[in-house]
Amino acid sequence: MASQRAAPRTRTVVFVALVALVLEVAAWWWIGTLTSSSAAAFAVSLGMLGMALALAIIWLLLRTNRLGLLELQHARTAAARAVEHERATQQAQREAEQASVLLVTALDALPIGIAIFDQHDRQVIRNHYLDELFPGLYIPESPQETLVTMLHRELEMGVPPEEVEHKDEWIAQQLAERGSHAQPILQRQADDRWIHTYEVRTPQGFTVVARAEVTDLVRKEQLLAQANEQLSLQSATDGLTGIANRRRFDETLATEWLRASRSGNPLSLLMVDIDHFKLFNDHYGHLAGDECLRRVSHVLSACVRRAGEVLARYGGEEFVMLMPGADVAQAVAMAQRCLNRIEQDAIPHGSSSTAPHVTFSIGIAWVIPSASDDAETLVNAADTAMYRAKMAGRARYEVADIADWEIDKDAHRTRPARLI
Repeated sequence: MASQRAAPRTRTVVFVALVALVLEVAAWWWIGTLTSSSAAAFAVSLGMLGMALALAIIWLLLRTNRLGLLELQHARTAAARAVEHERATQQAQREAEQASVLLVTALDALPIGIAIFDQHDRQVIRNHYLDELFPGLYIPESPQETLVTMLHRELEMGVPPEEVEHKDEWIAQQLAERGSHAQPILQRQADDRWIHTYEVRTPQGFTVVARAEVTDLVRKEQLLAQANEQLSLQSATDGLTGIANRRRFDETLATEWLRASRSGNPLSLLMVDIDHFKLFNDHYGHLAGDECLRRVSHVLSACVRRAGEVLARYGGEEFVMLMPGADVAQAVAMAQRCLNRIEQDAIPHGSSSTAPHVTFSIGIAWVIPSASDDAETLVNAADTAMYRAKMAGRARYEVADIADWEIDKDAHRTRPARLI
């Protein structure tokens, strides 16, 4: 535009300069031909006019050149800025391409499957590991496939471990819940693999899905859980007889005591002691004594019939049987059953003054617990009743009376022996 405006100005200046030159030449020629003073004066005036016009032409030329230089300078500045902007744009484009290549390379190097979907659930990017993690699930020639088509393909390939009856509803649920899970989702695949899925929704509306195979980790955790369960079972089990140990009994008693105190149900306890067991060990040896304890635990286990009843080795040759919800009649029936079963089993006892076979002395105690009382009082009463059964001739049971409940726990009577 500036160059187009400058062209008419230049043509005008040239025309005026030619006119001025012609006038000046004509004036000096006239001076040479005319002799009158008036004519000479007129010629001088005409020459001065030509000079004025020449000065005007010089001024116009200078102004025109100045404007042209300014416009040229502005044009050069604009061109330089355009070139600089183009270079900056090209540099930014190269940096963006380098960053994109770096991102893709970094994602492909990760041992985690990555997929990114835009606001319209169209796949923007995914790495190679995702293709390895789910062969055939993603089509390489279709990088712009949608999340919906991918979910349909998952159903066709049987990726979800559970059977999906209503496929459209399942897909709609997956779309509604995408990016909303606060914790990663652990899923077992149909091929017995375990996959951790992380979903994140960005502020721009993109959905980033990361999937990692954690099969080895899950199986190690399962083995560890099994080992811990086995260890817990062992810590609560008597190593010799295989039934519950003293620790397990104490924990169960505390639990059942509180439960019965809330429900108002009775709680019964049998304290079972093998008669003359020290003489049995002295006569047959400790290995035979261990076998006797195992056989006794089998006899008592066979007597347990109700769910919730707990048989435990309390110490040495003493066993306890906890009976939640059982009253005194049921506890007495249990004691008599134990006496009958040990007599039927007829384990020989050549050193017993009571019978030629192993016998029991059993103490019975029952109560409707109160939260303000101590569960140890139940054990103390049953232990005292068991001592009275021994004093009465053994091979029998006794039910704890008021005196047995009132006896001090530190009073002298039989106490659990050291485990052997």
